[in-house]
Amino acid sequence: MHIVLMVSRVTYTPGNYSQLVEDCLNIPGCRITGILVFDNRNWSVLTQGLKLIAAGAVRLGAAIIGNWLTADPKIHIARKYQIPLHRTTNPHSVACLQWLRNMQPDLLLHARTRCILKPELLQIPRLGAVNVHHGLLPETRGTMCDLRLLLQGRRAGFSLHQMISAVDRGDLFSRIEVADATACGKNYWTYLQQSTRCEVQAVRLFLEQVRESETLPPALPKSDAPSCWYKTPKYAEFKAWRREGWKL
Repeated sequence: MHIVLMVSRVTYTPGNYSQLVEDCLNIPGCRITGILVFDNRNWSVLTQGLKLIAAGAVRLGAAIIGNWLTADPKIHIARKYQIPLHRTTNPHSVACLQWLRNMQPDLLLHARTRCILKPELLQIPRLGAVNVHHGLLPETRGTMCDLRLLLQGRRAGFSLHQMISAVDRGDLFSRIEVADATACGKNYWTYLQQSTRCEVQAVRLFLEQVRESETLPPALPKSDAPSCWYKTPKYAEFKAWRREGWKL
């Protein structure tokens, strides 16, 4: 099975999210034929990192700045293993779409970008595109949903779902609960480390299942649970959460 990974150049996660990329290289019968890097290394992202530090979210801000300033380990992995690499600021550009067609992927695995992918891209992989959503669908949609769940005193986690033009609305394949505030010690960075380890395991199991069946797995039953759409927290919110004892 041929897989293209789509990731961001700069993230706020441990290891700049390279652990997932590296683990995907070691799944028998699954070949990473390309890595598509959304190049978000711009001044706006760097400014966000500085503002997060000023708001008290020191670990998150430092991770963004550090990953902005240093070489991307995901790109290093691509070069080390001679995996075709494409960097773009616009995944729907003619050049990017043609590169993806040339890769002839069976599956696009998308994680840690905030791109809203259009049908012209989503229809290229034979089986479609699957996203690692960092929240529990269908209840939490949008960005930084795992942090919102933790702050509400609930167990946070992530979901694997098919990508369609409607954001976070595709078939849901799995939802994994990782930890609550107690289990991560009210430390979001600790939670991210816990979540990354769980994501690596869940993605591996999912890809192995797709490889065996040569199709996407059956979707989980639809849920009538109400959903909430979350936007990126404002800096004032980070300050308030720090006063509540959260380490960010």
